Amino acid sequence: MDESEVTILTNSDNIEEVSQVLCKFLKTNENVFTFPNMHENNRRVILWTALFQHLQKRSSVAVHALCLATIRVLSRDKSDLENLICEKWITVLIEKAGLYNLMDMEDESMVPLEMPEKDVAVEALKCLCNLAFNSEVVRALCAHTNIAQGLVARLRVYKDIPFKDEIMLFDMKLLFILTALRHDIKIKIKDELHGMDYLISCLNELVLEASEKTKDYQASASGGDVEGDYCLLHDNQQAIACEILKAEFNLIIHSGLDEPSDEAEEAMYLKLIPVLTSLLNVRTSDEVKLVELHSNIANLLTSVPPNFYPYLTPELTANETAANVYDGRNMDALQSLVQLLHYKLSNTTNTKNQYENLSPILTVLVKSARGSRSQRKYLRQSVLPPLRDVSRPPEKGTTLRNQLCRLLTTPVTSVRDLVAEFLFVLCKEKVGRMVKYTGFGNAAGHLAQKGLLGGGRGASYSSSSDDSDTEEYLQAQPHIDPVVGCTRPPRVNPFEGMTEEQKEYEAMKLVNLFDKMVSEGVVKPARVGPDGRPQPVDHVLELRDQPPNRPQS
Repeated sequence: MDESEVTILTNSDNIEEVSQVLCKFLKTNENVFTFPNMHENNRRVILWTALFQHLQKRSSVAVHALCLATIRVLSRDKSDLENLICEKWITVLIEKAGLYNLMDMEDESMVPLEMPEKDVAVEALKCLCNLAFNSEVVRALCAHTNIAQGLVARLRVYKDIPFKDEIMLFDMKLLFILTALRHDIKIKIKDELHGMDYLISCLNELVLEASEKTKDYQASASGGDVEGDYCLLHDNQQAIACEILKAEFNLIIHSGLDEPSDEAEEAMYLKLIPVLTSLLNVRTSDEVKLVELHSNIANLLTSVPPNFYPYLTPELTANETAANVYDGRNMDALQSLVQLLHYKLSNTTNTKNQYENLSPILTVLVKSARGSRSQRKYLRQSVLPPLRDVSRPPEKGTTLRNQLCRLLTTPVTSVRDLVAEFLFVLCKEKVGRMVKYTGFGNAAGHLAQKGLLGGGRGASYSSSSDDSDTEEYLQAQPHIDPVVGCTRPPRVNPFEGMTEEQKEYEAMKLVNLFDKMVSEGVVKPARVGPDGRPQPVDHVLELRDQPPNRPQS
């Protein structure tokens, strides 16, 4: 935008002329994110001031949406935002977003006043999202206003807004940004305004609305005979649900709490879990959107105490059915989490993003397996089914077991430990069973950390065994190498045909090579100590003093 156009915006009262300048700017810069030329002659400050002056004029109401769209584009550039924005401008944006109509949180019978036009309200919210994301000053100014009350209050009145889908989406985006980046706003929304309860109710209403629309569509398409029972989230509903889940994650994230802090928090979790269970059973327009939804649910579940996990798989009543049933429980939600794990494993091709992609879902499944016996047995059935083909190493193949075993040797230690813990829990923390499914070489690191290299088990589980060896496994068992976890073909004896002198010569060569590696620090010999962990030895001859321990089942 050149100086002449900025002058028109500053001095002209001709709305048509102003509109032409703004339309030209938006068309030219819709995909631009930096505006270095705005630094010349203080043009940036003059332009922003002119735009907000128009927003405060009733005579310019026809170009308010265009002014806000221009601010939205300009706010992508972080340059000098800290010194540019003032509280008055933030107040104008909040007002144009329709949030100042909803500040009285005490009146439960409150109804919203007249909302701004759709384009104006949505563009104002987009401006607030950009500014809050890019500027700490803006976030501080938001904290000094009543924007938190307005956002939480609007959760109660979306049904009265004709264009609620667009408003909901950007309300939730703004709520997510503010709760992620301003601790004081997060605490206020969570503790003072009870925002979590309103967010859960809003999410529940979203699912109910989608279910009703799906049933209506099924009935009309089948002439009244509804086939199947499912809920379809359209793309805008899926996007809103994801933003709500992200905001909820910000509100309940904590470290190391395995129990709710009070009765109110317990009631909140009991209200949350059924909604998440319903969301895990919905359908979306494509797999990518379903994975995004389920990923946000998994992120949220990482902060849910494990004693609430059994509610993810409720008991079936006499008239209820489910696609996945185990031990009389509806396992559909848990199966969705298993499918998410499979998708993440199949689409994580390098170590760069392993932690980000795999840590949440692995954390959830570990808590699930520990928190519920039925869920652990179902996961065991899905991840570690009875072995049949043991001709290949456990890490070779495309099954969940194969993909997880490959991660037991990943350099990303946090992922490696989560995978090992998950498999160990599925094996009821029995060393022999862990070795059976993963091979001792893959499991050794985890067993060493737990002090179980000498065998044994980590924790007590029910005595009933859910491990049934197949006929194929029993036939191959005598030929399985426990180190690699599979059978090996017969090998030729390398000493065959050698004289005793030749054998002694080759043995001494091996001893000398090993001694050289030890003396140069390439390897350090160790043995299993009384605590079940490896302990270094000063000389390899000390290894003769203790017979090797074998893993016990």
